[in-house]
Amino acid sequence: MEAFDLDSIGTFIALGGSFSTHRRQDSQPEWPILWTVPAQAIIPEEEPIQIPSYVEDVVPGPEPAVVIGDVGDGLWQASESEAAEAVKGFTVSNDVTAKGKFPAYPYPDQEGSLGRGYKIFPSFSPTLSGYEPLAADAIDEGTNVEAVVDGETVVSGSTDTMDWTVAELVAHVSKIINLQENDVISLGDPSQPTGYLDDAEEVTCIVENVGELTNPVERME
Repeated sequence: MEAFDLDSIGTFIALGGSFSTHRRQDSQPEWPILWTVPAQAIIPEEEPIQIPSYVEDVVPGPEPAVVIGDVGDGLWQASESEAAEAVKGFTVSNDVTAKGKFPAYPYPDQEGSLGRGYKIFPSFSPTLSGYEPLAADAIDEGTNVEAVVDGETVVSGSTDTMDWTVAELVAHVSKIINLQENDVISLGDPSQPTGYLDDAEEVTCIVENVGELTNPVERME
């Protein structure tokens, strides 16, 4: 495993809806949605995920994540082959999201996936201790992705259900963001969780052949 730390991350980019098992068929976009995660919202492996008392129905989101390698002045408007060559390896991230009420949000009665990007409620937790140097197509087919909460598997899926290859997704992102070395692209999670983090002690996200990401969970007063 190669060294990788918090300070080395450039832009942390998140994709949503890249797995067919996690897309709304009645309104699915042509490509996954994309957003960036601020540095304040990224916590490393083994640091606690802190859940505010006013948030409910908090779920994990185990995701394979791409680490971009040396791309010179950047990867911009890349072809699929160029995107594949730009992949340095993979790590694991955890898209922690509030599915229930989120009263601190300006619309307190709104249900939905809220809480991304807040320092008090970190949205992603990449495995900053390292990454596996794998080729872009290493996880395209049949790679298991899981989340385990206090010993119980609450998410189980496979990259078989991704609607695009890793090279296609990286090329797509390069049409929007000029990617640089050590940028991270989290590729989305495979299914809706069957358990919450609200009263959990610990959560582990697992991507087969890539690694595991474990964080304790703390409920704040």
